[in-house]
Amino acid sequence: MSFEEAKQYLRGKDEEGASLYEHLSRLLLKIIVEKPHNANAVFEQLSQDLREITQHAPSLLTELDTEPFDAEKISQLEWCRIACHLFTPTENEAAEISYPDLMTEANVFEWTGVNFGRTEVYQLYLAIKQKAKVEASSLRFWGKIFGRSSDYYVVQGVNPEPPPAEEVNIIEGMEGANKYAFWVCSKIGGEWTKLPNVLPDAIIVGRNINRFFTGDLNAPVPSYPPFPGGTEAHLLRSQIAQITAECSISPSGFYIEDDGVDEGIKAIKKVEEISEHRTIDELKELSSWVHHELLIDRNGRCNQPPMNEDEDSRPEQELQNQPILGSIAEDEVVDGPAWTISACPGTGDSPDSTVCVKSLKWPGAYAVAFGNKFTNIYCGFGCPSLRGVSYKIPATPGIQPEWALVDEEISALFEEEDRTTRPSPNENTEEEE
Repeated sequence: MSFEEAKQYLRGKDEEGASLYEHLSRLLLKIIVEKPHNANAVFEQLSQDLREITQHAPSLLTELDTEPFDAEKISQLEWCRIACHLFTPTENEAAEISYPDLMTEANVFEWTGVNFGRTEVYQLYLAIKQKAKVEASSLRFWGKIFGRSSDYYVVQGVNPEPPPAEEVNIIEGMEGANKYAFWVCSKIGGEWTKLPNVLPDAIIVGRNINRFFTGDLNAPVPSYPPFPGGTEAHLLRSQIAQITAECSISPSGFYIEDDGVDEGIKAIKKVEEISEHRTIDELKELSSWVHHELLIDRNGRCNQPPMNEDEDSRPEQELQNQPILGSIAEDEVVDGPAWTISACPGTGDSPDSTVCVKSLKWPGAYAVAFGNKFTNIYCGFGCPSLRGVSYKIPATPGIQPEWALVDEEISALFEEEDRTTRPSPNENTEEEE
């Protein structure tokens, strides 16, 4: 028998999972460390003591193998599984599909105070890249909305399922609040969920309520007035639509009005080539920035619904002149301008200088211009600022009167009051006879 064969024989384990090789190794180590007197005479006793200690003492793995350790280990393994999934190549490699260079934009976001961390930004970049190839559509990182139990990471893309044409009077289509589609996830690398199309009524009611998100898309939304849709997914889509319409801004010259749409429909398109480069001093002026998305009016729409064939004109109260590419200098809140501007660094006009525009109406909405580029991001709670405004629950409407029907040919009908009629004395006498 060779030395290696003898070594493997000693390594063989018994029914209890112990091997003679490991036992002898521990015993020799014990003798070398403790150096007992007359080790040869007490060798058997030392072996017996070591065997009892090994058999009865709990192992290190047994002490650490508790429920908190298992939960932590499972969480780590789940994180590793999700992180590895982000590196899985996708089949669709279309060249026209674009996704943001978040690693570059993250450096600019840090000037605004928005910092997700290098690891999270890179994972988010991989997740958006995979989603863009799956959807076969260009996507951009819209932002992050904080919730009470979990947060929402939001990406924006062209709506692949616009509302049908026959529902244009109920829900606005591509040239309105449903121009874009939004996908959200609570964990980077997790499953993306597409939010439903937004209704004008949801936008109207969403302006009258103020509620923090729970982090559960299926959570109910108890509110007054009652919220259309009834779930947090619809409320989240409503708030995203408002933030997108009011906080999507850029330096003037990047967008122009689109004349290639139907008559009566307003639309904005991006300029293919920018000919003018604005300096830092020019970008620090509010008048140099414009809204490049259509604003939502008080009816919850960007464009008015088409007229019916039997109508001569729309009602006068529904007509509103929403500005196209309007300057943000005209935006105001209760106590002053709705935007504030800062330059980073504060002085100089170098290629590395950036200009940050911060919304005071929607805390967490930022726009950054650097070089000949710009970007928008939102990172907040999805609620408008109440600075200078005391939030009050809307009063319930008055009770409607009953039996009130008024028309040109039919006069008003009201319920008559109850009348008590008593018989006359003569009638009672005749009945008795």
